[in-house]
Amino acid sequence: MDLQRLKKLVLYMLLYRPDEFGLLPNEEGFVKLKDLHLALTETEGFRGVRRKELESLFSIYAREEFEYLEGKALVKAKASPRYEPPAYTEDLPSRLWTAIKPRAWIQVAERGWSGSTPLLLTLDQELVQRLARRRGALVVEVDTTLARQAGAVFLRFIEKLYLTTWLPKEALRGPKVDEKFRARHLPKPKEEPPEPEPIIPFRPDTQLPELPYRKITRGKKKKKPWKIGRKEKKKRDW
Repeated sequence: MDLQRLKKLVLYMLLYRPDEFGLLPNEEGFVKLKDLHLALTETEGFRGVRRKELESLFSIYAREEFEYLEGKALVKAKASPRYEPPAYTEDLPSRLWTAIKPRAWIQVAERGWSGSTPLLLTLDQELVQRLARRRGALVVEVDTTLARQAGAVFLRFIEKLYLTTWLPKEALRGPKVDEKFRARHLPKPKEEPPEPEPIIPFRPDTQLPELPYRKITRGKKKKKPWKIGRKEKKKRDW
């Protein structure tokens, strides 16, 4: 991998257009190394980049340009970003799309979305498909008109991403959650181990079953008459 080309692309992703790659930096400007790596492997010309190459880039070859928190697997560019933080917007398209994991969708379809971590939404169909593949998630459509009427608040991040922390279930359109869907995506219940057979304590007054009589020989075998006769005949013949 050409580390110079890789450095230029990563700087573009972190400094200029993280939204193009479905990346949302935290309040300090850091993004997760895992998310950055997955976004890179979806980019033409960089699909074969390995995580170790990224780690080497941040910790050895370009330490002056990146701040890498190895223990937390977070990275950001040291230069100031060329974009503004997410801001409140009322200028929304009528439809947006987001990616929600199947197990979470079972609850979201019944109760709506609510969480402290912002949910990423986009108008870009290709981008939402990439986000869904990264997370093993489903693509869910959001009716922004219904959502806003119910009280949802949206932020816009640069150009391609929208954020929200709450959505009503009436504004969501996704796969039907039926018994087949639940059986496929919910963990199977653990089988209970069979109950052990009860142990009956021995009591002196318990009558033991009668066993067949067997003479105790203490290891000695009973002599058979025909063997004794054969041995005596051999002695006489000699």
